[in-house]
Amino acid sequence: MINNYRVISKFYDILDYIYFNKKERSPRQAILNVIPNDSIKILDVCTGTGSNSLLISEYKRNTSIYGIDLSKEMLHILKEKKEGNTSNNLKTFVMDATETKFKANTFDVVLISLVLHEVSDDVATDILDEAKRVLKPQGKIIVVEWEEPQRWIQKLKFSIIKLFEPKGFDQFLSNDFQKYFMRRGLYINRLRHCDYSRVFELRKAI
Repeated sequence: MINNYRVISKFYDILDYIYFNKKERSPRQAILNVIPNDSIKILDVCTGTGSNSLLISEYKRNTSIYGIDLSKEMLHILKEKKEGNTSNNLKTFVMDATETKFKANTFDVVLISLVLHEVSDDVATDILDEAKRVLKPQGKIIVVEWEEPQRWIQKLKFSIIKLFEPKGFDQFLSNDFQKYFMRRGLYINRLRHCDYSRVFELRKAI
């Protein structure tokens, strides 16, 4: 099984070389720009092989990052990648994103990157509900999701992404995300458009 995850992990890492290779247009950089340098707690939901967690760990050394995923194999690969990281502010846990073991109001930031399009509407709602539960009242949820580009060369490259995505991917992309998040008790505080993606900064609706 772990060999299969190694193959998948290589595809994940290729994303940074093919789709997110321009630093100023990368969603990884957008995430870093949103996160302050303060001593805060960050939850990385469905962290997978930890591309975001490891980057945050390296550049935001005052933060404490908690990466969770249901896959032990993915977290094993993350730990292997972490061996070259000199920071010690990243911890990982095998945990269900819809029902974590953390107390309410624990985190300043909850990161959900390229996850919601992979799951059903019900599961997406459960993930966001749990994110709201563990988020501090003034905290923020950062959601990274795909966005189909307009230029034909980029459209061609994006068609490769579509081959690997689940049924209903096009429908997900066409969502009115203002309404999508409001239905789940969140509002968009800021939206950043990046290469092939968009980064939502969300707050709890009053």
